[in-house]
Amino acid sequence: MGESVTTDGIVDESVTDEQRIAVADFVAAVPMAVMVHSMRFEVVGANAHCEDVLGCTVDDMVGRPVADFVPLGDRVSAKRIADRLEDRYPAGDSGRPIGVLRRVRRSDGEVVSCWMHVGISTIAGGRFIVALLDLVNPVVDDTVHWRDRAERDELTGLLRRGPLLAHVDEWILADMPVALAFVDVDRLKSVNDVHGHPAGDALLEAAGRRLQQWSPSGSVVGRYAGDEFVFAMTFDAPNRLDSTELAESVRSAICGEPVPFGSLLLGVSVSVGVAMREVGESRDLLIQRADALMYRDKASRPT
Repeated sequence: MGESVTTDGIVDESVTDEQRIAVADFVAAVPMAVMVHSMRFEVVGANAHCEDVLGCTVDDMVGRPVADFVPLGDRVSAKRIADRLEDRYPAGDSGRPIGVLRRVRRSDGEVVSCWMHVGISTIAGGRFIVALLDLVNPVVDDTVHWRDRAERDELTGLLRRGPLLAHVDEWILADMPVALAFVDVDRLKSVNDVHGHPAGDALLEAAGRRLQQWSPSGSVVGRYAGDEFVFAMTFDAPNRLDSTELAESVRSAICGEPVPFGSLLLGVSVSVGVAMREVGESRDLLIQRADALMYRDKASRPT
């Protein structure tokens, strides 16, 4: 591989045409789904069996970041596997591949589970990560399905706190700009006291559903606790978001219409606090700032 140094000081090992041809010959000879990517996590080759697993053509895979095929909440653990491979293969091809049960994201957005064996191979003088993928049997897939359900809040279907924060952790680990909104459903206790807890549940379900339907692609929405939701997204630093505008967009998405409950129409209002991650700021500090801004917004609103 030819080497150049990127602006961030990382050595960029570019893939040559000769290596791409050698990778194509390599994957064509493998009798099961296989994907090969560079040490910079660019897909260099895959075979027809991989098309069946990921639901897109080889041409659509090659050149894309591997992250496109990894569910957002799994990317940190996937990066750890790559780091373990580097430790196992410090000077070449010696070492054993890693076998693991992983989730992959198909081109249609569906998440499926695979047994995966991942190792590093030298092809035409270059080092590449090779992943063999085998769809799991229905019994294991059902187990994964129940794990996925465990990650979701039963009432709203949104992510629970732990899986939600795993997404935010991934963005922060990559030192990406993050916008995080704390959303609290106002006067929920009063609704519960007057109309009963099913009415309060109807408000929470509607608020979560509306927030999820509004949320842009690539963002995450979860039920943080009780009557609190969290919306988070990353964005291009040059196009810095306006926190006030984002808070009003969140509010408008949730509070546009009353919520039907039996013969009643329940009004819904929310308090919103939006914080933009500062350079080097931890996840906990970001959440504390958004939470404080939400309470400031609540205090400024009529009771």
